[in-house]
Amino acid sequence: SVQIAGTLGLRGNKVLLVDLDEQGSASRCLANADEDKPFPAATINLAAMTGKAHVEIRKHLDNYDYIVIDCPPSVNNPAPSNALVISDLAVIPVIPSPPDILASVAAKELAKKAQMLNEDLKIVMLANQVQARTSLARDAIDLLNEEADEIPLLESRLASRTAFRESLGNGSTVHALKGQDKAVQEVDSLVDELLKYL
Repeated sequence: SVQIAGTLGLRGNKVLLVDLDEQGSASRCLANADEDKPFPAATINLAAMTGKAHVEIRKHLDNYDYIVIDCPPSVNNPAPSNALVISDLAVIPVIPSPPDILASVAAKELAKKAQMLNEDLKIVMLANQVQARTSLARDAIDLLNEEADEIPLLESRLASRTAFRESLGNGSTVHALKGQDKAVQEVDSLVDELLKYL
């Protein structure tokens, strides 16, 4: 979510990143941004609002070109349901390994239920933290593609790269790091593909 919001901001859009995760990882990481190079999107932490965050987010709809919502990785937390009620696009990140694919089933079901309340909601899956040259990752991605008639798997992939963690530590996107062309390409490709869905 940080990479997506920051990339949209770097492209000249007015962007708000909403942190709904109780751990507040996005908010804490972005507090590390250099004063001379602030993160290219506004941020707000609404994790404490639990079931009412969508009411607060609605207040910002006319002020931003894009609002990116970072949710905790738990379907039992009310935050994802809350976010899906007002979202145009849900991105379900899935690590391409058998246990993670099984764990994503609940997230997909939650998103499909949200479509009953929010008929405009589109849902996609993103292969995340991909171990590039492993047969396990290839097999898992093949399995995700087989299920793509229900929820499409994005063509874009995010590899397991230290650049993503390093940029968070700096309060930036991977664009601010030197020598990280592959990471930048992955993020730019992802944002381009998401914009096609929007």
